[in-house]
Amino acid sequence: MIIDAHCHIWEEKLVSTEMRSILEFVTERFKPKDPSQVRDGTIGRLIREMDEAGIDKTVLLALDAGIAFRSHLTLREYNDYVIDIVRKHPDRIIGFAGIDPRRGKEAIVELERCVESGVKGLKLWTLTGFYLDDEKYYPLYEKAAELKIPMLVHTGMGPPGTYMKFNRPMYVDKVAVDFPGINIILAHIGDPWIDEAVALVIKNANVYVDISAWEPSVKFAPFVLCQTLTKIKMSCGGLHKVLFGSDWPLFTPVFPLKEWVEAIRNLTMPPPLQMMGLQDFTENDKEMILGGNAARVLGV
Repeated sequence: MIIDAHCHIWEEKLVSTEMRSILEFVTERFKPKDPSQVRDGTIGRLIREMDEAGIDKTVLLALDAGIAFRSHLTLREYNDYVIDIVRKHPDRIIGFAGIDPRRGKEAIVELERCVESGVKGLKLWTLTGFYLDDEKYYPLYEKAAELKIPMLVHTGMGPPGTYMKFNRPMYVDKVAVDFPGINIILAHIGDPWIDEAVALVIKNANVYVDISAWEPSVKFAPFVLCQTLTKIKMSCGGLHKVLFGSDWPLFTPVFPLKEWVEAIRNLTMPPPLQMMGLQDFTENDKEMILGGNAARVLGV
């Protein structure tokens, strides 16, 4: 089974001014011949590309940007959009609610509503401007623990106009310790705070990472991911804490979804690193990353 643990979706009605600027930034960065590679985030395209790539299930993340950015959709409307997709594609799509913990009691009520409606996890988009380990937000995490759902936390880089300081993996550590029953996924392996993210994975039994947004690195400098995965494997006794993710469709100009799956399936330790004593990845390593780990964490 192949599971994409990190995906977004949008149609015109979902795209706020700030989201449009993010899409324009990515388009300018990668300069695709067809800009729709970045801008077309519809469910129809996603399902087609999942089929082409052999992806069985995809985690679809709602985003709550309403407090930080202007939005023409309410919190409930965005989550309902994802819930509706899950209901239409129950065998293919796993929904995560997007909820800003600064909403207080409203956040708790919304999370419970979303889970009752079929959502399987919580997405926390820290780049909108909050520190994850602020104890004011603990009631929301207590509800997540009660509901027995995982949390996926944005860590690492953010788009122009946002502050990176909120995205450091280190702010996840206290939450991981105080809520050992919640599986927490660090998006993007915390890049550029990769060592910090890896340290949390090694230290905390309930912390995982996904490799979404690593497409450029794997294409142009694969040794970085190889070294990172090797450190996790050696320190954790395996690669059971690494999840495949794409951040679809943002990086499709670098690797279309099918090619991204193939890149991980064909991942090989570069010869210079093998000469230094680093072991190549096994087929079991790759199968765990591509879906086995996510299936266990998500309970599918």
